[in-house]
Amino acid sequence: MTAFCDELDDRVPAVPIREDIARLREDFLVLAAHEIRTPVTSLLLQLQLTKRMSEREPENTPAWAAAMLAVFDRQLGRLARLCDDMFQVRRVEPAQRASARSPVDLVALVREVVAAAVAHRPAARAAIAVAAEGAVVGRWDRSQIERMAFHLIKNALTFGEGKPIAIEVRATRARARLIVRDHGMGIAREDQERIFARFERAVPAERFGGLGLGLYIARAAARAHGGAIRVESELGRGAVFIVDLPLAPRPLGRERAARAGRMRPSRRGLARRPSELPLSAHLKLAHVKHAHHRAQRPH
Repeated sequence: MTAFCDELDDRVPAVPIREDIARLREDFLVLAAHEIRTPVTSLLLQLQLTKRMSEREPENTPAWAAAMLAVFDRQLGRLARLCDDMFQVRRVEPAQRASARSPVDLVALVREVVAAAVAHRPAARAAIAVAAEGAVVGRWDRSQIERMAFHLIKNALTFGEGKPIAIEVRATRARARLIVRDHGMGIAREDQERIFARFERAVPAERFGGLGLGLYIARAAARAHGGAIRVESELGRGAVFIVDLPLAPRPLGRERAARAGRMRPSRRGLARRPSELPLSAHLKLAHVKHAHHRAQRPH
């Protein structure tokens, strides 16, 4: 059997096989997410109801019950976010564009995400510092930017080896920059582009869990806003993830704007130039001109 597989490897291209495996993995994750999402949603609703009841009657709620509810809330939140990531395998494409844009303060959002990430990982020992001189407001899809920041911070907590994490948010005239720096194990140079692909990991699965989707989702969110994300790292010296985002959606290019302007009806009701008319209109115009010239000739 081994000899047969060795011979088969020379005849079957490796790329289609990898694509088929990735497609099967996508199908499995989407099906699994559908199956998990229903009971998780039901449990979250029951949890919220129980929490409300305990808040109304705190004297009848033992302390251990409140602590258990907090654990349930945290773990169910992790499951719900995991389901969202699994759905993103098919929903997120690097070429997609963010549609639900609104003013978002990146500094306030990052602080909220840090609190949520720490709550999801209470055992994390790393101290997280957020540095910003003031609000950095841009027009973005809040849910996408929030998901991007969460995965970058979660990545730093996972691979930062408990060392301090530094986050910086700043803005220029047209762009915002988010920097997430850890001092953990670092990433080998040959892996620094690969880790942004779906299901790709630069660490052994036996030691670190996860689906290999976090950085893929983060890059897709940045690209959806016309931005970019990159990593600077060396093994044993931590990693720095740098995100650049336009503060506002990019305007149409000159050619697209000109094309859009030609398609708009004239405000003054003027006819379009002959060069912009279809062929049938050119023929009719030529016929009218010819008849007009004939009518003006002396008899």
